[in-house]
Order: sequence, then structure tokens, then C-alpha cells
Amino acid sequence: MEKKLNDLIESYQEDMIADLKRLVRIPSVLDPDTAGPGAPFGQGARDVLDEVIRISEELGFEAKDYDGYAASVRYGSGGREVGMLCHADVVPVDDNWLTDPFDPVIKDGRMYGRGTVDDKGPLIAAMYAMKAIKESGLELDGHINHIIGCNEETGHECIKYYLTKEKCPDIGFSPDGSFPVIHAEKGIIRYTITHPVEQPDGTAVFVKKIAGGTVVNAVPNLAKVWLEGSKEVLQEVADSFGGEHAWEDGALVLSFTGVSAHSMQPWLGKNAILPMLAFMKDVNGLSDDVKKFFTSLDSLYADGWEGKNIGIACEDQLSGKLTMNLGVIRFENGISELKVDLRCPVHIDLEQIWKTTDINCQKYGFHPVYWQMRPPLYIPKEAPLVETLLGVYNEMTGEKAEAITIGGGTYCRDVINFVSFGPVFPYEKELAHEANEFIGIKEFIMASKLYAQALYALLRPEV
Repeated sequence: MEKKLNDLIESYQEDMIADLKRLVRIPSVLDPDTAGPGAPFGQGARDVLDEVIRISEELGFEAKDYDGYAASVRYGSGGREVGMLCHADVVPVDDNWLTDPFDPVIKDGRMYGRGTVDDKGPLIAAMYAMKAIKESGLELDGHINHIIGCNEETGHECIKYYLTKEKCPDIGFSPDGSFPVIHAEKGIIRYTITHPVEQPDGTAVFVKKIAGGTVVNAVPNLAKVWLEGSKEVLQEVADSFGGEHAWEDGALVLSFTGVSAHSMQPWLGKNAILPMLAFMKDVNGLSDDVKKFFTSLDSLYADGWEGKNIGIACEDQLSGKLTMNLGVIRFENGISELKVDLRCPVHIDLEQIWKTTDINCQKYGFHPVYWQMRPPLYIPKEAPLVETLLGVYNEMTGEKAEAITIGGGTYCRDVINFVSFGPVFPYEKELAHEANEFIGIKEFIMASKLYAQALYALLRPEV
């Protein structure tokens, strides 16, 4: 390893922390209401991309804005192009934060804030890795292209747009996963069920509204149901519920709580929608159509995250079990909408998973429509890129780690010859998409060192 790269990263620590705070303070959540020309994903995404460009220019790099979809930051010229793929958008927050998620706080060697680990922290770590390469004076056989998107969490339209304007880098990595290096990612299917529900006049218990979850790729930690009817009947429902409830303008509001987690690891969370379905299917006074709605959903999804009831439970030796997350439910004005996220083993046929899902949903009267089917990523452990990055990691850490697989989906599957590399270390809990997300300062700096060493390993002139 090149000691001067490590020394330079150490000297940047205060500036790295300050620049990460700048990005975390911007709530770059998808916001269609403020979308427009130059801001396809809303004002927050536009603001954070502007800040990324400012930081890159302050560090002495050339940056280019691709119509608000993405930016590229370049260093060097000629030879092979080594890419880094990061994103500046974040998922929404909930009420379980102990601090303001967009006002970064450092405590006990950690920086807390939305995006600190997914993916603004790694973005800054990667940017300063480029700075170390630039200031080291080391000879390179090629150049670096750091691509930053603004729609990774909600569709990857950013990187797709970028690739209509520029060619893909020759090789590279995405700092948006885990160390030591990820050589395979599960396939992803995301689908929606939209279903009308009838509630005739005179229904004793009328479902006014349901709201559970915020995004499909996070286990929902809260689901609420608004019920209308006579006060006497609703009080009976409240008494049988026994949990947290309130009265709003004559409506009974039932709250079901869970534990948030990334949808790629749903076993780490507790889905708040599932106990809501289990309770509501037994509420007296609902219309027949509404009761059937809750009963059918409970039959399909009540078993949790493995997909056994819906007939899609499976696994392979490489990437483990299929995971399922009923991430969002909405109901209002007689129309229901549900969104589901499936993470499918690498060697399992996605079309067959979808066919089974479709058939079994239709048995219960639902008609699901998939809006995303992303094939898995698989690069053999013996591939030069994987071996190079793994060698960097093991030499820097003194470990004898091996390449791993994940259920998450990164930009790597949108390009070729890319794998994920950090920022989460093997001893750390995955906090992406969770409340009280943080990045350890020590890990933040170490990740930047690893990125600098990896860039040099991929750009080092052959002897």
C-alpha cells in the first residue's frame, strides 16, 4: 500500500467531516411536487447536487452537471477510465430519530444523520480519495470518473440518463454496500397491487384511510388506520384493540408499530403492516368486501418475509433466501394500493418468481403489476476486479476476508465490470434506511483510505 495516500487522508479528516455535514443538512428525498427542468427529482436533489459540485470544485476537480440527474467529477486523462458510483439522494425519515436527521450530530465517535452511511458519507470519502490521488504525485495509467446520481433510492433513472450521454467507465466500484467486496447482488422485483374496495352506505365500521410505510425498500415501522362509525361501535373496536389509539374529528385512529430495517434484511425489522392486517380482518362491522380485503392480504403476507404463503420461498447456496417486504399500504376513497419488494437469489429465475406471485395473488382477487424487475449481479470471485479490491482490503486491514453477496441493489447492475466496495465493515450493523443512521468517524476515514488505495491499484502503471 502507498503510505502517502493514507497520510494524506488522515490530514483531510476535519475537512471531510465538515463537507459531509454540508451534504447531510440537505434533505435530498425524492419530491415530485418540486420537480421541474434541471430538477427531475425535486428541489432537495437539485440542492444536494449543486453542493456536491461546489465541494468538488473547491477540491480542484472539474465537474459536469447532467441536467439534474447526475454529475461527474473527473481527474486525470488518457488510459482506462476507473469509475466510482455514488448517490446523493436519501430515503425519507420517520419519527423514531433521537436527533434531527438533517442536522448532523457527532457523538461517541459517530456522526448521526440521514445519509451519513447511505450514501453521502461514502461519497465524501470517495471524493477525498480522489484528492489524495491528485496530491500524491503518483503516476497513473488512466483517469478517474466519479459519478454521483440523485435517484438511486427510487429508480436509478439518474444513472440510466447519464449513460445516454456518456459511455460507461471501463471498470470501477460503488461505495454503496459493504466491505470487503461484494461480487453478487440478488435480483429485485417490485410490484404494486391496486384494488377497489366497496363500502356500502350504512356500513357499521367504515374504513376512511390506511397509511403504512413510506418507501418500498424499507420495513415499515408504523401503520395507521382511520375508522368511522357510531361512537359506541368504534369504542368497542378500540377496547378490543388495546393498543395505541386516538380520536380525530370523530374518527378512531389505530396505530400499529414495528421496527424499521432495510428491505434487503427484513429479519432485522418488524413490519407494522402485518399486525394491522391480522387485527383488521377480525373487526366486526366491516363491509364484506373490506373484510375479504384484509383477510386475503393476511393470507398472502402474514407469514412474514420469506414468501411462503405466496408460494415463492426459495434459496440458493450463493446468496441465501428470497426476501419479501410489504413496504407500503395506502387506502383512501375506496381504492387501495400496496407496494412489495422482493430480493431473489442470484440463481433463481425472476420470471418464474413473478409468474408464481401473479397466479397466487389472483387467486385472492388481486392483480399485481410489477414496475421493476432487475436481474441479479454476479461477477466471479476470481475476476481481476474482485481480486484487486479484495487484496487492497485484506492488506489494509490484515484480514483474510472473502468476497460476499448481498440482497441490496446498487448502481453496479446498471453498468458492466463494477462491484460494490464498502462502506459498511463486517463488524458493523447495516443502518441504511433506518432511524438514527450514523457512520463511525474512524470507519469514515478508513473507507476513504481504502478507496484511495483501490483507485491507485486499478490505475497503477504496469511495470
